[in-house]
Amino acid sequence: MSGSAARELTVTIEKIVAGGLGLGRLADGCTVLVPQVLPGEMVRVGVRRRHRRHLEAEVKELLTPAPERRSPPCPWYGRCGGCDLQHADYPSQVARKQEILAELLQRSGLGAAVLPVLAFPLAATAEFHYRQRIRLQVEEGRTGFFRTGSHQLQEVEACLLARPEINAAWAALRDHAGWRLLAGQCTALEISLDPASRQVVLLLHHRRRPRPAERQAAWRLCRELSVLKGLGFLPADHAAGPFFDRQAGPEGRREPDQLRLHYVLPAELAGSSLTLGVEPAGFSQVNEEQNRQLLRLLLELLKPGGDEILADLHCGMGNFSLPLALRVREVYGVDLQAAAIRGARRNAAANGIANCRFSRAQARQGLADLVAAGIRPDILLLDPPRTGCLDLVRSLAEPLPPRIAMISCDPATMVRDLGHLAARGYRVAAMRLVDMFPQTHHLETITLLLNDRVRNPA
Repeated sequence: MSGSAARELTVTIEKIVAGGLGLGRLADGCTVLVPQVLPGEMVRVGVRRRHRRHLEAEVKELLTPAPERRSPPCPWYGRCGGCDLQHADYPSQVARKQEILAELLQRSGLGAAVLPVLAFPLAATAEFHYRQRIRLQVEEGRTGFFRTGSHQLQEVEACLLARPEINAAWAALRDHAGWRLLAGQCTALEISLDPASRQVVLLLHHRRRPRPAERQAAWRLCRELSVLKGLGFLPADHAAGPFFDRQAGPEGRREPDQLRLHYVLPAELAGSSLTLGVEPAGFSQVNEEQNRQLLRLLLELLKPGGDEILADLHCGMGNFSLPLALRVREVYGVDLQAAAIRGARRNAAANGIANCRFSRAQARQGLADLVAAGIRPDILLLDPPRTGCLDLVRSLAEPLPPRIAMISCDPATMVRDLGHLAARGYRVAAMRLVDMFPQTHHLETITLLLNDRVRNPA
């Protein structure tokens, strides 16, 4: 490593790489990674950490700003670790994400096959105030987010990514004596918007079970703050609960049924309007409008003809399974989370959908169980966590399903898994980036894979 690494350096940013960092190079070829910069900018940086092959640095002075640079709208940007692209105007954020995706495809060896079918990215309709759920850290009664790369709390008063109702509830909460009592034992606070009622649900990550005075405080919060639909406790090392709402007494309820969040999928998406509920601690997409866009794309890509068997191996509460059930013959949903399967079954019954079967299992085991029962899906729907689904794609047994739709929130694990599917004869017929998380480096993709070695859909 050059001795110049210990001093402040001047570097020109070549591109933005996965993780949202800018990449530049020194004269000796050493790579420098810098946050909150844009391609083409010349910056003076100070080195924070030295690694064998690269330097981590921070901006000391912006010498030549890029045309797409803007003043970040959030006053805590750069201190709060939630956002990392607010310094770029929104169109350039989407363009940079598309470039990151394209480069990952090229480096994986899939570029020649996939780039011709990589569609123009689908930008979000709202770049701010889109999140329907946030998780705040709580420390000695103060609320905020961790700073980037640390567990140091940055206290903030509002989040520009959160829906206005969430910020309103957060502000009302801070001024209430009941919250000040509860906050002393909280390590984190989740605030979720119920789209149906426009009220919010609070989940308090508590160090222990709530005591009588804390139950009374929770009950008072629900009765006195009109923005609250209710709240629940998630005590460390104990079962969730109690749960409070306006009708519950000061002892609360044992089950969270009254606090379910409800989302409406309009009829123009799946042919019939669906209302889907999820338990407050269950998983649901945080960007409702982009979730609808994603579902629309999924239906357009799959073009179900009505006679298919579909296996949704990360089904959650039925976000994709149930709309697709209106377009195919049978749907088999699998998820490892018990709350998700409870929600999916309940949502199927509430919407009168009878051609779905939901079971709790890990994705690979769930598919194996279907095959053992003689069920051969025509379509696999994969929506894995950030770790991807490598074990699953390695285990696919003959005969292979002719169509796979993959929704991924991590492009690195996605291209890894696509490589294994390509080795099994699958080709990428379509891919599109869906910007589910504006102002952050995170990106979502939807991919359609076809296998020409097996029977194809009519």
